[in-house]
Amino acid sequence: MNIILIPVYNDWKSLNYLLFQINEKISSKNLTKILIINDNSTQKINIERKKLNKIKEIEILTLKQNLGSQKSIAIGLNYLKKLNDTFYITVMDGDGEDNPSKISKMMSVAKKDLSRVVTSHRKKRNENYLIKFSYKIHLLVSLLLTWNWINFGNFSCFHSSNLNRILLNNNIWLAYSAGILKNCKVNKIYTTRQKRYFGNSKVNFLKLVEHSLRIIGVFYERVLVSSLLYIFVIYNYFSKFNNFFYFFIIILNILILFIKYKNYKKEPFSYKTFVKDTKKF
Repeated sequence: MNIILIPVYNDWKSLNYLLFQINEKISSKNLTKILIINDNSTQKINIERKKLNKIKEIEILTLKQNLGSQKSIAIGLNYLKKLNDTFYITVMDGDGEDNPSKISKMMSVAKKDLSRVVTSHRKKRNENYLIKFSYKIHLLVSLLLTWNWINFGNFSCFHSSNLNRILLNNNIWLAYSAGILKNCKVNKIYTTRQKRYFGNSKVNFLKLVEHSLRIIGVFYERVLVSSLLYIFVIYNYFSKFNNFFYFFIIILNILILFIKYKNYKKEPFSYKTFVKDTKKF
């Protein structure tokens, strides 16, 4: 069975179109269940079940408060961990930016190596130039500080045997992509990020900065080592930039730590703490 996990906040129109597209693209041979994490939407749940003949079941977990997509995904995976069965899990966004036609390919790659998470890496983004440029800066800064080129988001697929590793240490509570990269081995596929089905992207500069700091925060041990290394290099070879660079490094580390501990969850958690109710369609 393939379970598709989708975090949603208010955008039921896009979700319904996505479900229709998933139903068109998936094979009728595979039992498919949709698990929607309703991130305490202010709009009424609206699921159009008609014509979704290939989807076995739609289940909605409604959260007690709005927590954001990363924590919603973590709660959804924690919920799936309780199932006494083996299955494949696909995580994707509900706005259409993740291409449902790639689900079958990701599943076929996941089946070849059950110990790895298949991640969808972005060749192209459909956003304005400021966001595209900012994203490139994010990738570069992340590489310099964490030694990883983290150019994938939520869109991923894996066998349920990976759940314990993925949920280990709650890193995905902070940033899903970074948590996957830190806790698991990955197999990459490359796709173009699609345009949203309806409306404009919710990503803005400040949200991108915070998300970048959350991703970097997952690898904070490496960030600290990198910072000390760069300080050593500047001190010995570029001394005239000392004051500016030291100030920049200190402020950056403070921001990363602030965002990390603002969002990070140390102790183990149960989905029951955060879920208000469940519904099946």
